[in-house]
Amino acid sequence: MTQPVLAHGFWMEFLYICRAIFHVAAANGIRMPFFSNCILEPKR
Repeated sequence: MTQPVLAHGFWMEFLYICRAIFHVAAANGIRMPFFSNCILEPKR
């Protein structure tokens, strides 16, 4: 196989694993501090 095809396969596998972890965390109601840190309240 060519290198771009292998890289695409590894990338898709990584995204699949991350998505599975996120779904488990969301289903269990675990707070994810990364997302709460990204969402900032508007300053007045």
